Amino acid sequence: MNGECLNFENPIGDALSRVQFAPQSNNLLVSSWDSKLRLYDVDSSLLRLEAPAPSQAALLDCCFQTESVAFTAASDGSIIRYDLHSGTNDAIGNHQDIAACVGYSIETCQVISAGLDKKVMSWDVRLANPLTLFRNLDAEIESISVSGFDLMVAVGAAVNIYDLRNFERAVDLKESCMDVGIRCVASTSYTRGYAIGSIDGRVAVEISNPLNLNSIRYTFRCHPKTKDGKAHLVSVNDIAFNPLISGTFVTGDNEGYVTAWDAQSKRKLNEFPRYPNSVASLSYNHVGQLLAVASSYTYQEANETEVPPQIFIQKMDGSDIGYSPKVSRDSSRKIAQIDKSVALHTIYLYFLYRYFVCFVIATLLSIAAMSDEEQHFESKADAGASKTYPQQAGTIRKNGYIVIKNRPCKVVEVSTSKTGKHGHAKCHFVAIDIFNGKKLEDIVPSSHNCDVPHVTRTDYQLIDISEDGFVSLLTENGNTKDDLRLPTDESLLSQIKDGFGEGKDLVVTVMSSMGEEQICALKDVGPK
Repeated sequence: MNGECLNFENPIGDALSRVQFAPQSNNLLVSSWDSKLRLYDVDSSLLRLEAPAPSQAALLDCCFQTESVAFTAASDGSIIRYDLHSGTNDAIGNHQDIAACVGYSIETCQVISAGLDKKVMSWDVRLANPLTLFRNLDAEIESISVSGFDLMVAVGAAVNIYDLRNFERAVDLKESCMDVGIRCVASTSYTRGYAIGSIDGRVAVEISNPLNLNSIRYTFRCHPKTKDGKAHLVSVNDIAFNPLISGTFVTGDNEGYVTAWDAQSKRKLNEFPRYPNSVASLSYNHVGQLLAVASSYTYQEANETEVPPQIFIQKMDGSDIGYSPKVSRDSSRKIAQIDKSVALHTIYLYFLYRYFVCFVIATLLSIAAMSDEEQHFESKADAGASKTYPQQAGTIRKNGYIVIKNRPCKVVEVSTSKTGKHGHAKCHFVAIDIFNGKKLEDIVPSSHNCDVPHVTRTDYQLIDISEDGFVSLLTENGNTKDDLRLPTDESLLSQIKDGFGEGKDLVVTVMSSMGEEQICALKDVGPK
């Protein structure tokens, strides 16, 4: 069963962007591309609010501040505050481009937003001038997640972690071990940790252990099986952690599958029957017993089936969260006998205790061998050994990488077109060779896989330049690297020679891909 489908008297008119349960109730906030924010009372099966955006812009994200106040991020760049009782709204500020993400920190009373203007902004809505800080990351921001004082920002294939009490700089920069674009990031509520979903169907988990034992850090594929001998590549669109059962989370992908996982034991707990459309968003309620699933097309593929968007409410029993159903029934009977607030506190302590006990046992004993159907989990050291990896053509975006005519290239333009009624959608790529700057083009069906190069950048200190144009570089382990020539780019070549001749301490960035290396950038550290 896919759970109960919510009934809307006026159907949602366009793609769903976000669903989110309220902090202390089963009211569900829904944002969509039809420019309307909705509030649905799941307990009463009643639509409480349907509020249009002021400018009729598409709403791309939403979040709660309190039970009665919410915020949205809109395609016209505006960050909008809604009074959920009266339905009134006002714009607290704007991005210079599409506002794609919004979140709220209860601890700091800050609204955090991110947009295609490559900025992360912090708003204090208690002030007359709400904008307090912003950071320009010089890269497209795919997703954000707020938990306590921590802000996780997915940029390219990396996660930047900020402490909202000191937003001036990132406290941690995490390069993911997947070397592909991140689609979503979700943070845990019980400790510092997060999970990220990639556009090629992988999930990376990193959680600091509350008992200060071994931290959790690994990656796995949600769908390890292959189709026609090729890797099954499906974008992971959203991830949601259970708020009470530490280490359990669900993933939702672009083919409509929702899967429950246990981060500690590295096991699949359950895979729900396929939903009618892509899974656009997931949200647990505050006690982790209900899961909202937004089933909707996501505008990621040119040939998506535009089935009308639907929202399903899935009741999470014991098999879904890794505990016995008998515990849930016993807990429910006890909850009915005591005050609601005390019940929630009791449930929290009970499951927290269960988690600690299970964790200690799992740590002392070796984890049982996984069945044939379970995923292969790999550490960061295991990943990225080959020169390329497969990626579905329809998921490759501008500024991404692709292999054309056996050359590593950066995509500068991508367009999608259909060949006919029964034909496949095709992607036309225009790309630049990252080493020689030549323009290359290719046309690939959007459902087919392309080779994508692993591209890395490493900084070295420049020690010497030989007469024949070779450079001597100092590596991290104290050895020298003497096999690279000076770059052919005239401007960069001049900067390196001039800086070296002036006796400056120079650091060069070396780009590596598919067995080739080249100096691509220079950092002037200062005089020696």
